[in-house]
Amino acid sequence: MAKIKFDTNTYELADLERKYRNFFAPAFDIQVDGQSFTLKQIAVSMLKVETSIAAKSDNFQFRIENAYDAVARQFKWVGSLIDVGKTITIEMGYTDKLETVFDGIITGISVDYPAEGQPSIVVQGMDRSFFMMHSAQSNLWLNKKISDVVKEIGGKYSLQLQVDDTMTPKPTIEQFKTSDFHFLKKLASEINYYFFVIEQKLYFKKPTPSASPIVTLMYGKNLRSYSTSVDISNQVGQFIVRGSDPKTREPFQATSQSVNKYGTNGRTGKDIMSALTRQSVETVYSDATSQAEAQTMANALANERAMNLISGEGESIGIPELRAGRNIKLEGLGPKFNQTLLLVSVTHQISNRGYVTQFRTEGNAF
Repeated sequence: MAKIKFDTNTYELADLERKYRNFFAPAFDIQVDGQSFTLKQIAVSMLKVETSIAAKSDNFQFRIENAYDAVARQFKWVGSLIDVGKTITIEMGYTDKLETVFDGIITGISVDYPAEGQPSIVVQGMDRSFFMMHSAQSNLWLNKKISDVVKEIGGKYSLQLQVDDTMTPKPTIEQFKTSDFHFLKKLASEINYYFFVIEQKLYFKKPTPSASPIVTLMYGKNLRSYSTSVDISNQVGQFIVRGSDPKTREPFQATSQSVNKYGTNGRTGKDIMSALTRQSVETVYSDATSQAEAQTMANALANERAMNLISGEGESIGIPELRAGRNIKLEGLGPKFNQTLLLVSVTHQISNRGYVTQFRTEGNAF
């Protein structure tokens, strides 16, 4: 089975149309411990896979309609092929052209005995970051880079590591009664990085606003619907981060600098608020131990908050290549909204509606 694609490739819709035969006949395959549902004739009526860069794992859910044996009054496959803790891989696409969209663990099985009709089961699961979410840990690192700590933690789970260097060591990095997953999310947020797990690879990466979009969707053609909003109510003109030198107790502060823009629009939330008032300033008292560390935190706060300026939700024809963490370009929406945006979540779903991909976007310039 092919690996999940998470790279810098840009796909042309015309090429995808040819690959998937004009997006005709949605198809999928589910494999548990290498055994194919298609070959075992397991009837799945609904399949959903969600990827996200939020503080949660990628996940899946599907419903099986023909698992119940009415004569034996029991479910086939449950507790044998389909069981919690088993590894699962999901492919989606069209006809015989499938791409792997999920790899992880079955974490739950629900059984539905309706008043009418056949009982069914719903299976759900999470990616391998699931293993990092359990048991609170406490650790202390001295004079280590955040990226080195990330590599050390990732190594405990035998994950391949795709970690951008954070360059500067910190005097102390403390994990206190926190799961490894949420601790890495916290570290990522402090320096405006993204952390997620795909298959058996851990990613800890800088945002890439200038990266090529994974695909361009056109409203009225392959972009079925889209809604978006621009909101400055939570925007800030400037962040000030304050700290003190642990040896001399001398205080210092750092002021946020420019925001790294997505797309071609000119004004970020910082620019808009700075033009409206000088009082749009948020001061943060931190545990930063150096001017450079405070500057990194101030810039991270500014860039993270800036992404709340523009939010959107859309639906397209089913495109297996779409995945959270990549950029997407939208067109046919007018000059202000024909922009490159960040995909913060992507949901692939095959049901009686066919195959659709729903997504949420964020942007920071209008």
